[in-house]
Amino acid sequence: MKTLFFNSTSRSLFSVIGGVVALLHPTFPFILVCTLMVLADVYTAWSLSKRVKRKFPNANDGKFKSIYFGRVFMTLIKIYVLIILAFLIETFVFEGLQIRLTNIIACAVCFWQSWSMLENESSCSDEKWAKILQKILVDKTERHFDVDLSELDKKNND
Repeated sequence: MKTLFFNSTSRSLFSVIGGVVALLHPTFPFILVCTLMVLADVYTAWSLSKRVKRKFPNANDGKFKSIYFGRVFMTLIKIYVLIILAFLIETFVFEGLQIRLTNIIACAVCFWQSWSMLENESSCSDEKWAKILQKILVDKTERHFDVDLSELDKKNND
């Protein structure tokens, strides 16, 4: 009797999981691309922390801590939910219209992550291209590592 219940419950559970996977299957490429963009942003943030530590030995520790993993994990969850909701709205609400909400959301996430990667790569860099980008983008060195950049600006202007 116990085996019959387990088999019946298992079959029902796997049927539901299979149905959800089949329904959400079209979102997987968008989720993959957005996940790769977030991971690339994490890598550039880690690279920035290494540059800051070399340039300012007394700066805050730039190691990847569990709290940062939690933030990345929550960001990924929010992106996944947003993509899935956009797909469901596109499929069931705007059923006859040619609105590609999933593409728009994935494009917005990729733009956001690309912008963040450019900020990470241009921050705390003395390269010419980085100096040009620093006029447009935010320098994350001061905000994330408690390094006072105003003193550096005074030295450069003197």
